[in-house]
Amino acid sequence: MTTRTGGELIQDFLATYDIPFVFGNPGTTETTFLAAVAASKATYVLSLHESSAVGIAAGYALITGKPSIVSLHTYPGLANGMFNMRNALMSGVPLLVINGQQDSRFLIHNPVLGAPNVQLAQTATKYAYEVTRTDDLAVALQRCYLHARLQPTGPVFLSIPMNFMLEETGHTTFKKTRIVEDVVPHSIGEVADTLKAVPAGRLAIVADYAVGAAHGIDAISRIASALGADIYAAPFHVQGTVDPLHPNFRGQLPPTTKAINEALGRYHTMLLIGEKVDSFTYDGLQALPPELQVIQIAPAASQLGFDFPCDMAVLGDIQATLDALATALGADRVPVARTVDEAALDAKYPASGPHASDALILAVLRHLDRSTHVITEGSSEDAIVQDMAVSLGFRNVHFSPRGGGLGWALPLGVGIGLASGKHAACFVGDGGSLFSIHALWTAAKYAIPSIFICFVNNEYRLLKDLWCNVMGTTIATTHFVGLDFSDPDVDMRKIAEGFGARVETIDAAASVGDVLARALAHQGPSFLIINREP
Repeated sequence: MTTRTGGELIQDFLATYDIPFVFGNPGTTETTFLAAVAASKATYVLSLHESSAVGIAAGYALITGKPSIVSLHTYPGLANGMFNMRNALMSGVPLLVINGQQDSRFLIHNPVLGAPNVQLAQTATKYAYEVTRTDDLAVALQRCYLHARLQPTGPVFLSIPMNFMLEETGHTTFKKTRIVEDVVPHSIGEVADTLKAVPAGRLAIVADYAVGAAHGIDAISRIASALGADIYAAPFHVQGTVDPLHPNFRGQLPPTTKAINEALGRYHTMLLIGEKVDSFTYDGLQALPPELQVIQIAPAASQLGFDFPCDMAVLGDIQATLDALATALGADRVPVARTVDEAALDAKYPASGPHASDALILAVLRHLDRSTHVITEGSSEDAIVQDMAVSLGFRNVHFSPRGGGLGWALPLGVGIGLASGKHAACFVGDGGSLFSIHALWTAAKYAIPSIFICFVNNEYRLLKDLWCNVMGTTIATTHFVGLDFSDPDVDMRKIAEGFGARVETIDAAASVGDVLARALAHQGPSFLIINREP
């Protein structure tokens, strides 16, 4: 009987599934796993912190649509990567996170670094398992990789005792699995008839992240035109979900429950495509009006009617179902896009006045190709960047982070750059950037094209705004605790340079073109600073 060591099984697994990269930050319990990767054809992409390793892997998976492999240290390393694993879980991003457990012959003694990894990982993954025998390793690897890809896609966790990499087994079979998932409901005509019966002007289509992941944007455009429906992007939609220049596009739904209720209260029916209408804060009303007729299309049964009751729950592959629905409606062409109102943007974001640096943000976006992936973090400028990018017609706008943890945007931009070979544009605040600033080093080491625009105000301005909204006060009259990082100021230029990034300051709209030309010519990270008004 042919036998293989656990390490050789790792090499076979990587080769079988054509996995080019393993993203990670190592520890003592990963040494045997690292030795296996070193002997494979895969490249180990090193990050200086586990949160960046997970975030970069997520960006790569977001573009490729395939699970990224992440290697984390046992319990402490896993804990450091958890918040970005949670972001990936809430965003439907497929990952296989592997960590090394202590030697299985040693666990009875509760050794240092021996810990309940599966129990910890369960809060941020769709499935978590620890291998108990080398004989089970091949099955466990295939199971976890497959289930990361199955709907709803998301991170899966596998803990492997480090001694299993050196032990031999005769259980060595790997099969490359082809998933057949182009499922369309047999009764799609009934869905079409229900939608056609909605009174004119009373139908809203809300698209969540699954639409972008399934490349269903054009089908939504056709359906909306055929039905005369308004189109909204769901809050916290993670990736582009709609054509922002479609004449029926009405913007992103607001993030608070009362505002969502007011927006949807004008409609008779909502066609929700994807997982949910997400929200950030509760302010007195549930998000969906109880009288609203809800028709939901989702690729996973577990997502249907989960947050709110549905009048019609439609299970099917998003792209195939949308195409079939468009055909049933007789929607056979994409409508002409509306033009960008440049004058309105200039009037909304003037180059002088109390918020003059807004015009610098607008200038940056205007100099970028509209196919550029634009990533935003939860900074005080987030709504501004979102509004500008959508108004200018950027399709690939990623709202971060759906799981709530900052430190997702920078590594996501690095991973997108690695997967696409093109510069992504990541907009972050100085405070938020510090959660994963080490992602710059990985971009520099592996010459990954990436651009980061950092807003510097030496404070957690978004939290100040939220504080004042909740307490009914103003920034000028409020004594804040723990929301300033000044005296001394945090020197973002030195920090970014220390991690290997090119750094420039944008202080005039006339210089933006030259600054971006240099950034786009650089095969590595460029860190561009915009100083914000107090």
